Amino acid sequence: MQGPQTVSRLLALLALLLLAASPLRAERFEARVLRVKDGDSLVVERIPTKRIHEIRLAGIDAPELGQPWGPASRAALRRLVDGKSVMVETIDRDRYGRLVGKVFVGRAYVNAAMTRSGNAWAVTRYGADAEIRAGHAAARREGRGLWSLPPEQRVPPATWRATNPRGAP
Repeated sequence: MQGPQTVSRLLALLALLLLAASPLRAERFEARVLRVKDGDSLVVERIPTKRIHEIRLAGIDAPELGQPWGPASRAALRRLVDGKSVMVETIDRDRYGRLVGKVFVGRAYVNAAMTRSGNAWAVTRYGADAEIRAGHAAARREGRGLWSLPPEQRVPPATWRATNPRGAP
């Protein structure tokens, strides 16, 4: 027979498990960009708590550093955000534990700027919204960024990672 303490402990454990399994609560916070890892992820320091977060830009997938246009994509993101104050709107957490979100510098929507400049693909699976998709289409149509590469070099990052596992995050 189980006593009241055992039942109480089981309920507390159940509550903790439910809390841990709950989806990420969307939030908005200000941060300073510490480092740009590649064309679709960065490390930020939250203001004012100084908590460090790795952010994966929602709705886009940039070339890996080892594939064509990868270094150029990272350089483009650096020009947009490196060392700057940004606003992050989280929407999810990915399988690597990174926060997935929309990033803004002032009123500029960084995720969409990356597709508009041809430095990333719009990826619906990762939450590409209308602005990101429109930027992707315009860059492709006008041959900007990675769309200026020969067709055989325009390999979507997911396809590239599948054949180059050492290049995955």
